[in-house]
Amino acid sequence: MSFEGLRLRLALDGYTTTVSEEPGASVSTLAEARIPGAPFILLGSDIGGLRALTLAGSPALRPDGVVLLGLPLLQRPLSADGGARNSEDVAVDGAYPYASVYPVPRALPDLPILLIHGVDDQVSPLPLTQMIIRTAPRARLTVVPGQHDVITGPGHRTVAASTLMFLESLRHDPPLG
Repeated sequence: MSFEGLRLRLALDGYTTTVSEEPGASVSTLAEARIPGAPFILLGSDIGGLRALTLAGSPALRPDGVVLLGLPLLQRPLSADGGARNSEDVAVDGAYPYASVYPVPRALPDLPILLIHGVDDQVSPLPLTQMIIRTAPRARLTVVPGQHDVITGPGHRTVAASTLMFLESLRHDPPLG
């Protein structure tokens, strides 16, 4: 699981991508894409998507857009020993221990947002993603083959192409405000 393939593809088109990964968990990647004179974009994979949304709300950072790759929408709090706190929490095995630090959003920010989602994702079932995208009028949803790890799954080329198309659309039609 690595963000490297997407980073290299963006670099071919002139984007400088800075990647910040959670220690020991490359799936939880947060990155930023910059190109001189172009919009500033945050990209987040998995928990990195929750991190990107948290940072997007910061007045100090002010990104022009956000790309969310496999945004986790189902979480359950974990106890100190790593087990689920109660069985009625809706989640899948291997739920995330970051729920209190990076909460699942109730609504998306009013920014241009690209959500890329695996059609067979069990961490964030497609209907949940379709519901949350309704909260953001400038959000787009791209569904790719595969499950939650869209960066390295069977749709990874579509992920790269969709991300570049989104970045270029912002570059040629800058966000308002």
